[in-house]
Amino acid sequence: MSGVRRTATIDLVALKSTLTELLERDDSFVLDARADAYGHGADAVIAAATEAGVSEILVSPGGEFGSPGVVTHTSGRALVSAEAYGVDGIHRPVMTVVGEVIAVKRALQGAGVSYGYTYRTSIESHLALVGLGYADGIPRLASNRASVFVAGGQHPLAGRIAMDQFVADCGSAEPRVGDDVVLFGDSALGFPSAVDWAVHTERPPLELTAGIGPRVQRVFS
Repeated sequence: MSGVRRTATIDLVALKSTLTELLERDDSFVLDARADAYGHGADAVIAAATEAGVSEILVSPGGEFGSPGVVTHTSGRALVSAEAYGVDGIHRPVMTVVGEVIAVKRALQGAGVSYGYTYRTSIESHLALVGLGYADGIPRLASNRASVFVAGGQHPLAGRIAMDQFVADCGSAEPRVGDDVVLFGDSALGFPSAVDWAVHTERPPLELTAGIGPRVQRVFS
C-alpha cells in the first residue's frame, strides 16, 4: 500500500525534558538505547541524550555510534528506559504512532467486520479503514481489544488486524478519508497510550514501541 501515510513522531523535546528531570534527581544512571532505542531511533536519541547531559548510554552490540559515553554493557549503574521514553504512565510519551483513514463505510447494526466477523457493530456505524497492520508491527492481539483516536475521540479497533490495515468502529462520529488515526501517544491529549496498548497486547510498552516496523516513517521533532 504505497503512498499511505504511516508515521511515528519522536518528540526529542519531551525526551530531553524527562532526561533533564532524571539527571537532576540522580545523574548516575545509564540510558538504555538498545533495540534502536526501542524503536525511537538510536542515532537521534543518543544525540539528544548527550545534549541533555547523559554521560553513559547502553546500545545493542554491533552498532556504529560515534558519541562519547556509548557502551554495549552496563557498568553496574542504574539503567533507565521506560521513564525516559515516557511509557511508564507518568512522563510525557516520546513516540506517537499515526496512521491514515483510507476508506469509510456506513454499516448497519449487526454488521460483521474483518476476517471471520469476530466483531459486529452494536449500532448503525461509520467504519474507518486504516492503513496500518501487523506488517507494520501492530500486534494482532489488539484485535477487538484496543482503541484508537480518530474523528475526535477514541473508538474501538473492530475485528481482526490484517497485514496492511485494520478497522475502527467510529459509531456516530464521521471520519473522513485522509484523517489521522492515532494508535498511541500522549494520553493528556486524549490519545490511547502505549501503556494502554501494552495491556491490550499483553507485552511491555517498550516491546510494543520497538516492534513498530520500518514502513512507519520516524519523524523527529
